[in-house]
Amino acid sequence: MTFKKGDIVKIKCEAQPGPFDDVAVTISSDAGIVSGFVKQNLIERRGNNAFVLGKVVKVEGGTIEVQIPGSFFTSALGIASLPRAWADSNMEHA
Repeated sequence: MTFKKGDIVKIKCEAQPGPFDDVAVTISSDAGIVSGFVKQNLIERRGNNAFVLGKVVKVEGGTIEVQIPGSFFTSALGIASLPRAWADSNMEHA
């Protein structure tokens, strides 16, 4: 799949109920884990799968950087650096 800066994407994730209107999300890729809280309206559920909305902020070499609006423990500003091969099978255009 081809992703470019500015694309709005859906990223496969694990999603669990969080406090208030928040959802605890975890994105596990070959590059590591990004986890935190996002608003309920940023989550799409399809059967047993969950996807969180994000925006591509950088595409360089074998890495795609996506910013996810929310509060994250493991990433400054909600930026996830995802390997292109992982993104091709776990991310889609919104």
